[in-house]
Amino acid sequence: MRREKTTLLRKLSMYGFDLVTGSHNFFALLEFDVTELRRHLRALRAQGRGGSLFAFLLKAVGKCLEEFPEFNAMIDRRKTTYFDEVDVNIPIEIETDWTRNPKQYIVRDINRKSLAEVDREIAASKDAGDDHTGYVFSKGLQRLLGILPARLVMFLMRSILRRHDTVQKLSGTVFVTSVSMFTNVPGYVIPYAGGPKAASFAIGSVSKKPVARGDEVRVREMINLTAVFNHDLIDGAPAARFINRLRRYVETAFSELTG
Repeated sequence: MRREKTTLLRKLSMYGFDLVTGSHNFFALLEFDVTELRRHLRALRAQGRGGSLFAFLLKAVGKCLEEFPEFNAMIDRRKTTYFDEVDVNIPIEIETDWTRNPKQYIVRDINRKSLAEVDREIAASKDAGDDHTGYVFSKGLQRLLGILPARLVMFLMRSILRRHDTVQKLSGTVFVTSVSMFTNVPGYVIPYAGGPKAASFAIGSVSKKPVARGDEVRVREMINLTAVFNHDLIDGAPAARFINRLRRYVETAFSELTG
């Protein structure tokens, strides 16, 4: 048996999970054909102007949030706030002192950035220091929250949730996580989502599958994606329209986001 002190980052994560319990979410387990998209991205990278599949999916989600403002919003019992800026919060893994630590990084205004800009920013975020403006909490604030009593931390965090502009500043307007960078095992990931935000997304891995295309069965590259919608703000029909638009960008209209 071996015991270790719970790390500060894990402690803060536990506070965050406690904070968003009891949310009214519904889930969509999606599968998109990325065969042509990946071929297109490889061609762009060969020309020195491409980006990763993850960066493209972030860009596609950001574009859909721009086109469907009710999904780039936050709600509580008193008010609903709609944001013009699409700020995507993504988890990244930082290796320091022979340990790997999870952190969160915010790609600001992703709807106004090119695919290449998004790709470069994600790569640079892994080398940025703790005080980089894209990170959710500064190192000093993390330490302060780590030493305060749990009840006081939860009180402070609940107070923050009532200020939607502060939530946007600290954790963006949408959360997108991905396991595709670490495994190629097919399957869906169900993210732990909640709070005032309208939507969250989890990107799975790419795998080859037989798919019916007309009267033929072809082997295609398929990706699993989970969309989580806050039912306090989003109903089924708007969610279906959002999913249809996202699928269009991923499967057929990807050149509109890579030009």
